Amino acid sequence: MSRAMALAPNGESTIEESPLLLAPGLDSGSPRSPDAAPRSLDASITWACLASGALMCLAPLQYGYHIAELNTPKGIITTCDKDAAHWASLPLCLPMNDAMFSLATSMFAVGGLLGSLSAGWMAERWGRRGALAYNSASFALGPLLMAFAMSPAMLVVGRFMSGIGSGVAVVIAPLYLSEIAPVNYRGTLNLLNQLSIVLGILVTLVIGMLANEGPYWRLSVGFGLVLACLHLSVIAFAVESPRYLWSRNRRAEATRILRKLRQTANVDDEVAGWQSVGSSNHAARSHAAGEPSARLEADCETPDTAKASDDSAHLELHSERSAVTIFNIFAIAEYRKPWMLVLLLQFGQQLSGINTVFFYSSSVLEKMFSAHVSSILTVMIGVLNVLATASGALIVDRFGRRPLLFMSMAAMAVSVTLLGVGLALKLNMLAVVSLYLVVASFAPGYGPVPFLLGTEFFDVRAASAGGSWALAANWVGTFIVAVAFLPLQSLMGEWVFAIFVSALLVCGVVFYYKIPETKGRTIEEIAKKLK
Repeated sequence: MSRAMALAPNGESTIEESPLLLAPGLDSGSPRSPDAAPRSLDASITWACLASGALMCLAPLQYGYHIAELNTPKGIITTCDKDAAHWASLPLCLPMNDAMFSLATSMFAVGGLLGSLSAGWMAERWGRRGALAYNSASFALGPLLMAFAMSPAMLVVGRFMSGIGSGVAVVIAPLYLSEIAPVNYRGTLNLLNQLSIVLGILVTLVIGMLANEGPYWRLSVGFGLVLACLHLSVIAFAVESPRYLWSRNRRAEATRILRKLRQTANVDDEVAGWQSVGSSNHAARSHAAGEPSARLEADCETPDTAKASDDSAHLELHSERSAVTIFNIFAIAEYRKPWMLVLLLQFGQQLSGINTVFFYSSSVLEKMFSAHVSSILTVMIGVLNVLATASGALIVDRFGRRPLLFMSMAAMAVSVTLLGVGLALKLNMLAVVSLYLVVASFAPGYGPVPFLLGTEFFDVRAASAGGSWALAANWVGTFIVAVAFLPLQSLMGEWVFAIFVSALLVCGVVFYYKIPETKGRTIEEIAKKLK
């Protein structure tokens, strides 16, 4: 049996049971005693959990695709004979100088900033799954404008629209993954977000290489429309976050989904950690008196008592939730420290210089190799990025966040230094090897860990607002690097890489003293530790 997503009368997305959740012995009518089942807090990643996470991660995959879509075809987009014949009534290219191309590149970050700041509201208004479904409109409109661009201005607007969709995607997807993941495997599942991003980058590099001729760059930038339609067609098979449903006082639905995500009926201990969402006093009294769990209580309530309880809890919940927004989260003492840390994590990530590799690697390599060879080398960077990210997923929940983060940052500092030296001294082999080392250093640690920590530092009340601010900082950093890199490189030469190395060292020291280890702790425990 499967059910589709619908909108309730109040406008909220009603997330019903997905076919991905069906499991033997765990249907709502199962007579199995929850006390006889394994605890959900001890659960591993189930196929139902992995499948829902993978479907939702088609959103950050699109973000990765749009990051690098202008990298390989830069030359054929910006340079051609102005009097050349049109292709299907469209200009063969869009002549522009470096400043205009940098604007097109960086406008993606402006849209991303707007999208990330609105993502928290969307996630609370329509739920995690509903928000990403509505977000497909931005992901569809952006590629359409770019594929049919008649002028550089249309290309810029298309990049802006794709940026809005990307900003929403990279806030909500990691939040969703953290909320559905088992406690002991939250890092592993959350790396699906980063893995999807780097897979998107690889896809766009491959397509860019294959379409790097004549007018075919339009097919490359337009392929994002295919990805948007694919995601919209399958997103109904994912489930809504049970933590979100609980926070909206949809307790029976939340516990039913959680039981099937964990493949166990014994979810009481995990649900007990959510009591602060809006019904903590009621649940605590029930537990102390030996009454049934929230799950069983919700199943046994009469319609009248359930309605009265829901109305009361909803009023309490509404009052509580309305206090944490993107406009006041930094003014609330308990969230100020994690807010500042996630801002620095995301802004510092961009100041590491990683996006210079994905935005401009082709331009750097074409100074040393032919266009064909440089496009192949760029694709190999994407392959390495995927492999290194996948390796991080295997160890993040074994060794912890801090070791992975600091080893990654240290290796990046060395690699970026070597890259600057190789380019300055025209040591082509050193420069190429250093590009690969930068990616291999970044992908398993400094790439995914800031996204993961950004979802672990806030409880469910502040998760959406905190995630929006975190990614806003990321987009500001992306915009600054995208706009400033080429002019600074012209002004400073390869000394520009010294800025990135300095940022890595300064951020590393701050993180060492301020960021706690979060491995194996519930989100509520981490939030209390940071207060």
